[in-house]
This record gives sequence, structure tokens and C-alpha cells, in this order.
Amino acid sequence: MIHHWNQVDKPKVKLNGIEYLLLSIQSNPGKSQRWHLRRKHLYLHGRPDFHKGGSGSGYFNSPSYRNILWRDRAPMNVTFPAYNPVDGFFQKAGPYMGLRSKCAQMHLTWSGWVRANEARKKIGLEPIPMGCFDD
Repeated sequence: MIHHWNQVDKPKVKLNGIEYLLLSIQSNPGKSQRWHLRRKHLYLHGRPDFHKGGSGSGYFNSPSYRNILWRDRAPMNVTFPAYNPVDGFFQKAGPYMGLRSKCAQMHLTWSGWVRANEARKKIGLEPIPMGCFDD
């Protein structure tokens, strides 16, 4: 069926933003934050993100999710000015400086994997067995 750009077939069960990000990271570990955010925007709105994956970046800055549901496993070697760094590397970089990676490599933590499998069950998919986690 041919649709206008904003008309897409709606699934019977819709995932929210956090559930979609969990499934995306579970299926594609090691991809950047922007890569996952662009896919989430397309899923939720049915059209590409014209902000290059910048909308919804709060999911990756929030202390409720970062290092609890997912981690950035890329080497943290870029300093940037920050009053309150996301990963809390305040002392390692110097006063009012933070450390971040050049390009994020997002991976789920154990609790993120559990929540991703709950989202998979919600849409009728089989859970994926857990791998090994070092956190």
C-alpha cells in the first residue's frame, strides 16, 4: 500500500522510546547513540530525523538510564568542558572538565538486557539469552 510520508501502518502493540532503544541496542550492540536515536525517531514518527539523530539525546544523558540500562564501552579519551559530566569522570579530567568517547559504542547492562527481553515479549518475540556481562 502506498502511503504519504506521515501515514504508516501502525503496529498493534507500540513500544515507547526507552523500550525501542533497548531492543535496538540489544540487536545492534556497539553502534553509536545517534544511530539508535535516528532509528527510534523513524519508528515513533514514521519519518527520518532531520536533526541527524540529535532529538531524544536525553535518554543517553539521564542518570536513570546511563550506566544502569546501557554503557558506552568506547575509550573515554576526549576532554570537554562540563560542570557535571554524564559519566562522573570529574576528577580524572580536571576541574570543570569531563571525559567522553569520540564515538559511542553502546552496550546493554544486565538489567538493560532483562528489560529488553520484557519488551521483546510485549511485541511477541522470543527473549534472547543473556551473554556474559562484566559490570
